[in-house]
Amino acid sequence: MASVKATMQCLGIDTGGSVSVLGDFFGFIRKRVPTDPVSTATAQVSVLGQIRACQGQHIHVNVIRVGFDAISGGSTALDAAFEKLDYAIFRTRTIYQQINLGVGRVLHWFITAAEANGADDLGSEGECDDLIADWSVQNDGVDAFVVRNISDTDFVGRASAIPGECDKDAKDDGLCAGEIGRAAEGFARTFAHELGHHLGLSHNHGGANCPGTTAGCNNLMAQTRCATSCGGGIRTAVLLTASQGSTILTAPAHCAVQSGC
Repeated sequence: MASVKATMQCLGIDTGGSVSVLGDFFGFIRKRVPTDPVSTATAQVSVLGQIRACQGQHIHVNVIRVGFDAISGGSTALDAAFEKLDYAIFRTRTIYQQINLGVGRVLHWFITAAEANGADDLGSEGECDDLIADWSVQNDGVDAFVVRNISDTDFVGRASAIPGECDKDAKDDGLCAGEIGRAAEGFARTFAHELGHHLGLSHNHGGANCPGTTAGCNNLMAQTRCATSCGGGIRTAVLLTASQGSTILTAPAHCAVQSGC
């Protein structure tokens, strides 16, 4: 079995200085495991499980915070926002484990409210597309933008293309993973849902308002309204099928999917 250090090096994580397993290997910005918002207990992670996940197909993610310096409430509110980010990373890992897709390197980036020039509060899907087109991280990770607020009530997150591109000079090379002001469970599901779109998964109900079965409504790729109206709720509606896994992983796999370490 590979060591933590060897796996981190394979993932492209710098191990030359002081290294935090929770911060650098798991990608938690607070360098500790987040609290589960439902059980109010500390979530559980496994170092061995993460090593094994990275030995299989996996993706890297760039979490790009937009306008968090404009969050009101001081350091307490900012720490709560960071914990939501960590919980979304934790949930995304557990959700994609269903199809044997790991989440490897998670890096955190920051765009100030001034630099965003209004894009920290998205007023339309077009503004999300512009944010994705205007900013990118020049590495092999998926760019997931998390904004301070979404004032347009017609959407909670957006991927600009299905599937998204990996060319960082293209306009469809990322996703708006949601607004940090939402409750943690809903934000985490939206983060994983929009990532699914970027990786090539469409809504699982086509032109219908919602899937026709409870199982369909409990799928990650059902829209939020379906999770709450005909599924078991936001926390339950995170299932992925073998067919959806094949769409992402089977040759030709999505361009963001890395081979195992």
